[in-house]
Amino acid sequence: MFRLNLYIPLLLVTLLMLMLIVFMIVFTQEQSLYQNKENRSQQFVEILNKQVVEEAAVLTEYLEFIEGIDSVTQDFSKGNKKDLHNSISPTYKRLNKNVGLTHLYFIRRDGTVLLRVHDYQRDNDTIDRTTFTRAREHQRINYGLEFGPKKNYTLRVVKPWFVDGELIGYIELGKEIDKIINEASKLLKTHIYLAISKDIYNNVPQFIKERLSHKVATKNFYIVYSTHKVPVDIHNFLDKNISDKDIYFENHYYFISKHILSDVSGRDLGYFVFLNDVSSEYNIMYSSIKILSAILGFVSIFLLVGGYFVIRKKEQDIHTLTSTLHKQKEDLGLFNSKLQKIFDLQKNIVILSSGDKLIMANQAMYDFFGYKNLDAFLRDYHCICDNFIQDDNFFHLKKLDSDASWVKTLITLPEEKRIVAILDYHNIPHIFSVSVSEYDRESYVVTFSDISNTMLEYGRLKRKVIHDTLTSAFNREFFQNNIYLIIRNISPKKLGVVLCDIDDFKVVNDTYGHNRGDLVLKEFTNIIQGSIRSDDYLIRWGGEEFIILIGVDDIDVLKKISESIRKLIEIYDFDEVGKMTASFGLTLSRDDEDIVEMIERVDKALYLAKEQGKNQIQVK
Repeated sequence: MFRLNLYIPLLLVTLLMLMLIVFMIVFTQEQSLYQNKENRSQQFVEILNKQVVEEAAVLTEYLEFIEGIDSVTQDFSKGNKKDLHNSISPTYKRLNKNVGLTHLYFIRRDGTVLLRVHDYQRDNDTIDRTTFTRAREHQRINYGLEFGPKKNYTLRVVKPWFVDGELIGYIELGKEIDKIINEASKLLKTHIYLAISKDIYNNVPQFIKERLSHKVATKNFYIVYSTHKVPVDIHNFLDKNISDKDIYFENHYYFISKHILSDVSGRDLGYFVFLNDVSSEYNIMYSSIKILSAILGFVSIFLLVGGYFVIRKKEQDIHTLTSTLHKQKEDLGLFNSKLQKIFDLQKNIVILSSGDKLIMANQAMYDFFGYKNLDAFLRDYHCICDNFIQDDNFFHLKKLDSDASWVKTLITLPEEKRIVAILDYHNIPHIFSVSVSEYDRESYVVTFSDISNTMLEYGRLKRKVIHDTLTSAFNREFFQNNIYLIIRNISPKKLGVVLCDIDDFKVVNDTYGHNRGDLVLKEFTNIIQGSIRSDDYLIRWGGEEFIILIGVDDIDVLKKISESIRKLIEIYDFDEVGKMTASFGLTLSRDDEDIVEMIERVDKALYLAKEQGKNQIQVK
C-alpha cells in the first residue's frame, strides 16, 4: 500500500500556522498601538501650534484695545509710571482673571521698560528677548513662546505702538501656557510634563532656586510643570538617550515619550514629556488573543481530523494511479523522441517552453550556442531568454512587467515588435523574428528566424533618424520618443537633466562663418561625449543648445558632473576660435511630472545662468 506519510507534517504545519497567526495578530495590534502612541507627540505639537496662533490673535486684539485708551496713551507719552499704572491696572486685572493674562509691559522706544503692570517694582531694565527684538527690527507685531527671566514658559505678543504715524514705544502681553497644556492634556487624554535642562538655570536668582527645590528633579532636568503625578521611571527616561518606552505605574500600563521643547529663538530648553495610559488597549488586545486562540484551536482540531481521513483516501487513489502513470511515461518517452527528430529537421532555432522553463530544443539551438545537448545548456542558463541582448530596439526581459512570462507577452505583441537580438557562441550578434504557437495549455513552440541581414540595413536607416547629422548626438525626436523609457531604465536613480548652451555662439558665426561654427559644435559635442558615461545621453536640442540625460542619486552628483564638463569646455582651445565657455541649467525629474514642466524648469535654470553672467551652473 502506498503511504504519503503526510499526517505528522500536517500536524506540524497546522500548529506552526496557529502560532504564526497568533504572532501576526499580536504583532499587528502591537504596531497599531505603537503607532497611535507615537502620534501623541505630533498631535500635541499641532494642538500647541494651533492654540499659540489663536491665543496670539486674541492677545493682539487686546493690544489694539489698550493702545486705543486715551489716558493710557497720554500717561505713557509723559513717562508717568504711576499714573499709567493707575490707568491700566483695572484692565489688566480683568484680563488676568478672564483670559489668564500674566504679563503686561510698556516699553520705551529704546527698549527700556517704563512699567511692568504685573511687577510694578521692576523698571528701566532693557528688554532683549527675541520677540521684542524682531518686533523692533521689522516694526510689526511679533509673537512666540519664550522662556523668561523667571524661567517660566510664556506666550509673548509684542506690538509697536504708533500714534499719528509716529512710533512712541511698544506694548507686550504675555500668557503662561499652563492652561494650553492642560487643555491639550484633556483633549489627548495624555499626561504632559515640562522637563527643563538644569543648564538653563545656571546663574539664576536665589528665589528661583528656592522654587526649584520643591520641584521633582532628575540628574539633568527639572520637572517644572506636570498635569499628573511624576512617575519614578521618568529619571532613567530623561537622563538616558531613550525616545520612548513602556512603563508600569500606579497599577496601569503607560507609554512614555518626549518631544524637543524649544522657544521662539530656536534654543532647545528640554523636553515635553507625554505619559499615555494604554492599560485598556492592552487589556482588549490580550482578551482578543485569548478568544482567537480558542477559536483557532478548535479549527485546528477539525483540520487535523479531517486531514487524516483525506490523506488515507488519497493514498488509495495514488496507489491506483501509479501503474497508469508508469505506462503513460513510457508512451510519452516514445512521443518525445519522435518530436525531437521533427525539431532537429528545422533550420531555424525551435524550442518547446513552458514560459518559465526550457523543455526541449533542436540541434540548431545547440549549434548556435555551442552546446552538445539540453542538459549542458541548462547548466549555464535557465532559459533561452537569458541570452536576449538588452537593446531598446528589440524585445528583452527588462521590458517585461514584474513576474510576467516572456512567451505569453510575445504572443500579445504585433509581428514587428517580436524581434530579439542574441549573441552566438562566437559573441556575434544575430537578430531573430520570433513566432509563438500554443502546444498545449502549459507549453509553447517558439521559433527563432534569423533576420540579421535585413535588420542591418534597417538599423542604418534608424540611426540616421534618431541622430543629429552634424554632431552625431541624439536628436530631439529621440528624446520625445524615449524619455519615459529612459526614466524607467535608470530607476531607482533619478533622471538628471542638464541643458547647456554655448556662450556668445553667434559671435563665432558672425566672425568666422557658419562652417567654422559647425566645427565648433562638433568639438563641443566631442568634449561632452568624452566626459559622460556610455549609458548617458547627449541630445542636440537646437542650434547651440544641448541636453544631457544622466542617472544620478541626487542633485549634488549632477552638479559635480556638470561642473567637470564646464571646466573642460572653459580650458579647451577651439580650433581657430580659441577659448569659449558654456552656461548650464540643471534639474532632477519629479514623480508623475509632465515632460513639458521638466523642460520649462531646466530652461529657466539656463536663463538664470545666462542672466547671472554666463559660464556657470544654476539649478531649478
